[in-house]
Amino acid sequence: MKLPARRPRLAILMTVMLTVLTGCGDAGEKAMKQQNARTETEDAALTTGKEPVTLKVQLSSVGNDFENTEVYNEIERLTGVKMNIEMYDEQKFKVELAGGDLPDIIQVPNKNMKELIEGGNIIPLDDLIKTNGPELQQPLYEKSLDYMRTFWSDNTNKLYMIPVQIGSSDFGFEQQVGFNVRWDYYKELGYPKIESIDDMVNVLAEMVEKHGTTKDGKKVYGVSMWNDWGTWGIRSMGLITGNGMYNVNTQQLVNDYTNAEHSSIWDTALFLYKAQQKGILDPDAFTAKYNDIVAKASEGTLISSIATWPFTRANAELLKEGPDKGFVTIPLEWGFTNVGGTSVSGWSDRAFAISANCKYPERAMDLINFLVSEQGSRLIGSGIEGVHWDYVDSKPVLKQATVALASAGGDDWKKTGIGMIANQQGLSDYSKLSDGGIVNLFNTPEVFATKLNSLNKDYVEHYGVKYPAEAYKRLVEQGKVKTLANIPQDVLSAMPSQPDDIKRIQTKVDELLVKGMPVVVLGSENDDAFKANRQELIDKLIEAGANTYFDWFKREYEQSRARLANR
Repeated sequence: MKLPARRPRLAILMTVMLTVLTGCGDAGEKAMKQQNARTETEDAALTTGKEPVTLKVQLSSVGNDFENTEVYNEIERLTGVKMNIEMYDEQKFKVELAGGDLPDIIQVPNKNMKELIEGGNIIPLDDLIKTNGPELQQPLYEKSLDYMRTFWSDNTNKLYMIPVQIGSSDFGFEQQVGFNVRWDYYKELGYPKIESIDDMVNVLAEMVEKHGTTKDGKKVYGVSMWNDWGTWGIRSMGLITGNGMYNVNTQQLVNDYTNAEHSSIWDTALFLYKAQQKGILDPDAFTAKYNDIVAKASEGTLISSIATWPFTRANAELLKEGPDKGFVTIPLEWGFTNVGGTSVSGWSDRAFAISANCKYPERAMDLINFLVSEQGSRLIGSGIEGVHWDYVDSKPVLKQATVALASAGGDDWKKTGIGMIANQQGLSDYSKLSDGGIVNLFNTPEVFATKLNSLNKDYVEHYGVKYPAEAYKRLVEQGKVKTLANIPQDVLSAMPSQPDDIKRIQTKVDELLVKGMPVVVLGSENDDAFKANRQELIDKLIEAGANTYFDWFKREYEQSRARLANR
């Protein structure tokens, strides 16, 4: 779909000229800003034929710096909806939900779905789709919306949520989630084999030993985590080892709370404990938030993470210091890497819903309809047609200037807003659109070949591949590493919301886990003490109902699998 032409900004130019000619100073500048705001409002009205509105939108995993980027402004121009973005915070969400003060649009945490529907906190969307959701009426979304009505409606068979990131997935240019470390330090050590959690910690300890302070004398740590994504931080090693309630290695359900040998929770605890024993665990590991980790990465006081995201800004600066300096994800020849698979249910904890508080539900649907459409998905993943990409011989192709901008990183790249709200993108990066191209035009062999910077080139030459993620993809093809393709994503997503008694159990268990984990990690002098403290916490979790929770989970999983098979 071709985007409408931009309206000339004659009024703005006239205001600028008036300011210069009359020497109005601050008054002229103020007038220019006011005229600019009026003109943008007029633009939105002309593009959509509707009066512009501002909606409070609660988004998951998005920074405030997305606002006023080029993609953000284009969304506003094409929908007439200005997003006042509020980042999802679990505690704040609980307060908003309890007080009936939810934003206009939210991305629904799966565990709160039943409560939101039963409490009338979100509204049915079937009628709104008929009037304001033309893209959602396309065949592309038929199976997904049917899935939502069947499994994500609290047995009402109504549509309450719109999924995001449906379709097929694959490796992109680089594998973002995994064992992310300083490449020049890893190279300095001679590219050591990493075959276990012990190896991961030992490699980081050697790096810290050689590079223990920053240029301005600050102490460097090897390991930390962020704690403002619920219990994500203390389960994060499952994104490498492949453990969780569904263990990708055994292809069976396991009790993540109590199974010390097959658990993302206890793998994370072991990793943190061993880091503490080596003296490389950040003292803030159990209190830091995501933005704190970004700050530590930027100032050079942290040399590893579970993902590339916190190091984006740091990498842009490090490349100025040397051709092989920066953070990369090391391809481990074992375990799991969080990529791939195909889903009709989309990403968990990300589905859009409209709050009962929303004064403009039709406009909210206008926005959602755009974000999940082909056009919106392409905009989010690839940028603006005519600015960042264009049609060449009827095929959508990124402009070389855009590729170069992405490779360089830094503020100029951030200003584009491209890729910043992938968690809100309706169609997955590799979904093929009606123009024959995929959503994310960065994920093509042609672009991969051109976007290699000096750090990437050093990496791919070492592994003998053409682009960074191919190093991991090759291991998957060899059967050494599992991916999301080995996990029944749609079965897990089809499981019903927890009843109140189970929800209370999980809340209590998670609270005990968050409070107890620092004791296990920091309060264990040796391996025997670690095992004893771990078992003591497991016993408390069992007493609080961890086994009851798992029994419910297993029963509902089996029932959901049967329902999905019989559809």
